Amino acid sequence: MESAPAAATPAPTSRVRREDVVRAVAALLRWLQHHPTPAPEPIYLLVTLKRAPVRRFQHSLRLPRSPFPSISLVSDRLPAELPNDIEPLPSSALRSLPAAARRGLVLVDRRLRAPSGGWGAKGRGVRVVPVDLADPAWAESAREAARCVELRVESGTCRAVRVAHAAMSREAAVENVVAAVEAAAARVPRKWSNVRALHVKSPESIALPLYPATRDGHGNPNGLVDADDTANSGKRESAAVEHERVKRKKSTVECN
Repeated sequence: MESAPAAATPAPTSRVRREDVVRAVAALLRWLQHHPTPAPEPIYLLVTLKRAPVRRFQHSLRLPRSPFPSISLVSDRLPAELPNDIEPLPSSALRSLPAAARRGLVLVDRRLRAPSGGWGAKGRGVRVVPVDLADPAWAESAREAARCVELRVESGTCRAVRVAHAAMSREAAVENVVAAVEAAAARVPRKWSNVRALHVKSPESIALPLYPATRDGHGNPNGLVDADDTANSGKRESAAVEHERVKRKKSTVECN
């Protein structure tokens, strides 16, 4: 699989209006507030392409803020000074991660080995980053890693990228979505000409359209459609994504 490091996002003329992103993100955050969970739910950007790439590819997208609600460190030999924003976990957590940790970024001491099979169904989508605690700058490196998410396309035309979480402010979530949209569109094959649609959603919500939000496929010059049309469009997209997931059991949507 091809891979490219995170880089500064180009500044082409955006085909997604910021006000559309604000409305969609605000609506999704309101929905999440009415459907609370023990740990903040992740928010994904769904990227749907017109044509599947000929070759698999993987790109790292750098966001303004971390899309993870927490950072955990799994180690039995913690550093003398542990930053307040990093939650320590014992090595036994490698066998069964706490629910809150599964929603966040998990740092694993390089001296330990994460289970080769992951954490099963409950651990699907967990982002794990090995860290060298002997490096004085390990915490800074970990925070930088928390701002980078992977856009992987292996098969099919729909991929999901984690861009925010339910506990983020609207402004922070909007900034991340805007950055992810431009970075993803700049890196997929044939760029914007190959982007069929962009949506934002949480695991249990409908998909709210960002581009195109109209049925003619030429974008949405007048902003998002009304609530009923948004819900119907989101339900259709969610059904399409679910159909592809079932059809391709071995290539489900990968989320960071």
